[in-house]
Amino acid sequence: KKKGAFCVSVMMQFSLIVFLFCLLVSFFSSFFTKLFAFGFNADTIALAAPLVAINFWYLFFIFLVTFLGAILNYRQKFFITSFSAALFNLSIVIAAFFVDKNAPQNTLYYFSYATVLSGVAQLILHLLVLKNNPVIRAMALSIKFKKAKAKLQGFYGNFFHGVLGSSATQFSSLLDTTIASFLMSGSISYLYYANRVFQLPLALFAIALTQVSFPKILKHLKSGQENLALKFMQRALALLSILLIASSIVGSVFALEISKLLFERGNFTHEDSVITAYVLIAYLIGLLPFGLQKLFSLWLYAKFKQKTAAWIAVKSLIISALCSMAFIFLIKDESLKVIAVALSSSISAFYLLGANIKEFGFKKFFALISIKICLLVIVALIVFTILLILIKPYILSFFIGIFTSFKGVF
Repeated sequence: KKKGAFCVSVMMQFSLIVFLFCLLVSFFSSFFTKLFAFGFNADTIALAAPLVAINFWYLFFIFLVTFLGAILNYRQKFFITSFSAALFNLSIVIAAFFVDKNAPQNTLYYFSYATVLSGVAQLILHLLVLKNNPVIRAMALSIKFKKAKAKLQGFYGNFFHGVLGSSATQFSSLLDTTIASFLMSGSISYLYYANRVFQLPLALFAIALTQVSFPKILKHLKSGQENLALKFMQRALALLSILLIASSIVGSVFALEISKLLFERGNFTHEDSVITAYVLIAYLIGLLPFGLQKLFSLWLYAKFKQKTAAWIAVKSLIISALCSMAFIFLIKDESLKVIAVALSSSISAFYLLGANIKEFGFKKFFALISIKICLLVIVALIVFTILLILIKPYILSFFIGIFTSFKGVF
């Protein structure tokens, strides 16, 4: 009953807050667009404002999805929440069929509505899966018997600090966009496209692994079994490090080819692909620290140190902003200044990792690492990189042949 009342209270209060915020953005979309992209001129703001108003409603639906996903995670069920993100990509692909080269503004509206509808689809999926969930039944009983009130004072303190601490990557992306709005035209697009590719291994490995790990680490710590929690962290650290380093290597070696394959069409030229590739490499430098800091930040949350995590996130944003301004001043080529923004984001990621390890404890951190295994992995990754560079032409020829064959069939 207490769990049901707590969940109902959280859902109702935050749903109302998010709904009112989305409503506020809809009514004052020009102001918020200017706030997010301060370097845009008046004409660009006028074009972007209606799109911001539409897209912001995705926030309301994805909040409900995240809330329901947390209930699933509590029951040790992670697949649905991870899978539901594919509905966003599916919606965008469907919207792409309505692209009209002669009406680019309409195309943007198609994608905006597709984004919102993907949130609705994810919400429906979670509701169907949770139909017989005991927590949902407890929530329904709390509403039925009008016992939906719960004390949330302590929750709010941890929540707001937790939001700031766990959203370091998202705040960093928002800061990057704001800074890029002052640079040459197209800079935001370069950052966005490169960041989409960067987010793939980050979400696939780091976010997925930490999402599964947190309940287990918390369970071990609450039962006083810190040694088991550390052993679990050790395995997660080894696996995540290898996957992220390998992803960084593959992404860097094939950065230009990835950019050309995904984006080089229409008004997106070869020069745009080259700049996007450089930006992607700059982001990938920070893939390992961004991913590992998510793992070590779990320890802070499991120890209820949300305030510490929040301060670490704030400091990382300051470092990113200062580095961006310094690098932008030093780089003379206007077309390459955008690389400074991505590189600064990666530098802030190293601070995030270092600060989280400091809170975790350097002694415990080094106890998780085996020097012999580290040396073997480093040698293996060096060999992997050399082989990848050597066989790169053959890999490209293979995929070009497959693409040509499919193109001939269809």
